[in-house]
Amino acid sequence: MPQNKPINILFTYIHTPNINGIRSLVEQAILEIDSQDIGFVECHISDVEAVAQQLTVNGCQIILCTGATASYLQEILSIEIQVIRTGMFDVIQAISNLKQYKRIALLGKSTTTISLEDYSEIFLLDIKQFTYDSYFDAKRTIQLIKNEKFDAVIGSPISVELAINEGLVGQLTMTVVSLKDLLTNALRSLDKIRREQSTIIRLTEIFNHLNEGVCFITKNKKISFINTSMAELLKKSPADVLNKSSADIFGNLDLDMGRHNPRQLLDIGNDQLAVHILEMNNDYINGYILSAQELNALEYSSSEFRKVSSRNFNTRYQFNQLSTRNVTFKTTLTLAKAYAKTDSTVLITGESGTGKEVLAQSIHNYSKRSKAPFVAINCASFPESLLESELFGYEEGAFTGAKKSGRIGLIESAHNGTLFLDEIGDMPLHLQTRFLRVLQERQINRLGSTASHHLNIRIIAATHADLECLVANGNFRADLYYRLNILRLSIPPLRNRPEDILTLADIFLKKHKKSIKDLPDTLPLLLKKYNWPGNIRELENIIERIQVLFSFDESKTQPNFLSLHLPELFSSTQKVDHTSVLKEAKINQESLLIEQTLQEVDGNLELAAKNLGISRTTLWRKMKVMDSSVSYLK
Repeated sequence: MPQNKPINILFTYIHTPNINGIRSLVEQAILEIDSQDIGFVECHISDVEAVAQQLTVNGCQIILCTGATASYLQEILSIEIQVIRTGMFDVIQAISNLKQYKRIALLGKSTTTISLEDYSEIFLLDIKQFTYDSYFDAKRTIQLIKNEKFDAVIGSPISVELAINEGLVGQLTMTVVSLKDLLTNALRSLDKIRREQSTIIRLTEIFNHLNEGVCFITKNKKISFINTSMAELLKKSPADVLNKSSADIFGNLDLDMGRHNPRQLLDIGNDQLAVHILEMNNDYINGYILSAQELNALEYSSSEFRKVSSRNFNTRYQFNQLSTRNVTFKTTLTLAKAYAKTDSTVLITGESGTGKEVLAQSIHNYSKRSKAPFVAINCASFPESLLESELFGYEEGAFTGAKKSGRIGLIESAHNGTLFLDEIGDMPLHLQTRFLRVLQERQINRLGSTASHHLNIRIIAATHADLECLVANGNFRADLYYRLNILRLSIPPLRNRPEDILTLADIFLKKHKKSIKDLPDTLPLLLKKYNWPGNIRELENIIERIQVLFSFDESKTQPNFLSLHLPELFSSTQKVDHTSVLKEAKINQESLLIEQTLQEVDGNLELAAKNLGISRTTLWRKMKVMDSSVSYLK
């Protein structure tokens, strides 16, 4: 029976095993090599294919055999076949063993390069060399040798057996020494094969853990490798795919990279695969690497990565990026740096566009929590129906549509870092109650959960609204306001920082590789004169508009053209007392509409805001302008 050895020496016989004495030579060589990886197999010449196939099944990696057998097995097996070749020393040793015979025939394959006929005089023998190409040719040649009255034959195990069967003396052209050299080389080859197989196993294991399907297609369009994910995408087992034509498996796949984009969409059953083809042609690999993903899964994966990147909670701003010459704002920044060293809650007030979040990020980056998350929540941007689940998170099954594994809330995501609540004045009342517990206890309960999660967070809140008025009106909880109003920072509007306007404008222009000096003399004056109701945000936007206008030719930057595209700056009325006729008319119209609406709902601010299509905060701001509105407060 074939042995379970990685290396096997395979010899064949015609009628009688070991008649040529090969077995003892091989056993002696294996004994002296002293390796458990080498086996010896002897079989009938007609069984050589079946025996070799069984050796391969049993895990054989290398087969050593003589020339004729090796040539045949190399055509049908995929493992390494090494030829047992005859060396000069082997032939000389064989002749020495036959020196008592006068006529000796040296029989070998036609491809042999050894010739000793010129050495006949040295050995004082009649030596003649014969060749053959096949078993039947060898048999005819032995008959010829016998007819020419040769006494002995030197050759391969089959040649020796044929000679013995014809009554001639046979001597093998191999020795224990040469066999040991062959086996030593085979062991080196086995070690290399094992290293390569180990690498292949590791790479295969890596590829099998990829979510992306991967396969290799040879130049003759056969699939020679496939990972688990690709097999799953094709809904086939690897055995059903390997060595198959790529056209049979992938249908309309086009491997002509000269005519087509390497990215293609393939219809596989009811699914669409997004594939990428990479053509390889070097000393190690020649063919196509095909990677594939199911199209819907690819789109979902892309969506998930976008979600992950948006939840990195990174910050961009630090105190050294806040430039001012304004005394009031310098004081604010000094206070902010001092506040950053504490864990107390900070309330930042200021008009929209003054940079409340910029200051909040700077405080965070100046604090001991700078390496932890900075989670910013705009309380006015979430739909009220989603705000609670986004803020507090939820457990599995908390509501219809909840994710199976639940979800951590934004508040909890800020653990060990800073939670920034922008536009806190717009937070709904019922959430203010829940959020109060977060401030008081530093604990949070996810929706659908009875367990509390401890939080280590620092709170920074910001608002453009007058929280005191909201509290007085009942639109903001007084206890929450007092919890927030511990350390207070007020950012002055840009109109109160005229000395900073051109400095900031120059900073924004430098982002576009321009300078304030590049502007016509009239523009800096207009920038300083303008009232900036949108504050720094409006300034940055107008600077961007200016740099686009100045990318045109000079004729496009004349006053008439600029006044058309920068009406804010060229307007003749820049006062803040609202005395212009148009503004006054607009205010009067709004005041009349608000008064009428309040009368219709008996002073109910909630219902009035709903009928007017604005928030209660917006309604309250507009009512502050109206002297007659006080009597309707409720």
